Amino acid sequence: VKFWNLSDPMSGNNLVRLSACLSLVCTIRPARGFLQFSNSINPKVLLRYQGRLLSQFHSRREIVYRTSLLHSRGIQKRSTTMAECSTLVSCEWLHENLDKVSILDASWYLPAMQRDAVKEFSERRIPGAFFFDIDKVSDTESPWPHMMPSPATFAKCCADFGISRGSHVVVYDGKGVFSSPRAWYMFKAMGHPKVSILDGGFPRWASLALPVDSESKSVDAISANQAAYSCEIQKGTILDMAQVEANIASKEFQLIDGRPKPRFVGEAPEPRPIESGHIEGSYSVPFLDVLKPDGSFKDEAELKQVFADAKVDLSQPCAVTCGSGVTACVVRAALEVVGVREAPLYDGAYTEWKTTGKPTYKGLDKSPYA
Repeated sequence: VKFWNLSDPMSGNNLVRLSACLSLVCTIRPARGFLQFSNSINPKVLLRYQGRLLSQFHSRREIVYRTSLLHSRGIQKRSTTMAECSTLVSCEWLHENLDKVSILDASWYLPAMQRDAVKEFSERRIPGAFFFDIDKVSDTESPWPHMMPSPATFAKCCADFGISRGSHVVVYDGKGVFSSPRAWYMFKAMGHPKVSILDGGFPRWASLALPVDSESKSVDAISANQAAYSCEIQKGTILDMAQVEANIASKEFQLIDGRPKPRFVGEAPEPRPIESGHIEGSYSVPFLDVLKPDGSFKDEAELKQVFADAKVDLSQPCAVTCGSGVTACVVRAALEVVGVREAPLYDGAYTEWKTTGKPTYKGLDKSPYA
């Protein structure tokens, strides 16, 4: 058995050398969005792109793996970032590297949680952290809550915090893992090379009796060493409502809903004044299902089982959504842990879909579980 990992940074020449080594004819057709490999060798060959199994084939077979989310530039540009930076970092690792990273408290809570993120940050935080407000670092002109900000808004925030394109950013929140993946995905969508989630968040940090800064600090505090920062939203990271609507018929990707199951089936109310239910064809993976009781992520094997139980095929394209684009990013991070590197976010989410009058369904009607 031969194994080749196409996630490694490759130039066109390297692809040619790989093709020659395997006796493969390799064609990249970015306009049509697929990689094609023709095999003329005897050993079984396994090909992976950014952790995802592309094909498993024997001699004299031609495999075509087609997806609108995969293109040739993805091999050369996007793959390098994940090789450099882990999706999750432990509290122990962060403690040893406090002076080497930029730390952001991205705590945010639903009203029913009865917690005050601003007050909590002002009183206690991981040393060196700044407050990343997902409501302020957003498209404030959108009718929907905390939508993706413009590149200019995001760049100013990063510059104010002293974050450069070379900074390794670590985000955490006060729940464990709840809102911090939203900040993590914002950095990814803006093409930031190094960003990680603190697994277990501030509760885990505090439980280990690691240093806590209890000096009063404003949530509006900025760095004394501001940095230059520029960015743009990366193609294929955000979905709009039209793309989600078109997918109902085309089924190009599996839309995974991270809301609690009672909201998905319409038995529990939404936190906003809209009727609960689900988008036709969407899959239910409640964000709490990918977490342990202590608020940290389950291990890779457990996560794969969670997706399998929800009938999500990890070898096929995925996208994520939820109520307003926050907990979808928890599921998005879990996908990253199991090797799915490309899974765009429907940012407007169920709130936009339902408020604009699009059809929704209750129970398991019009779902993969019907």
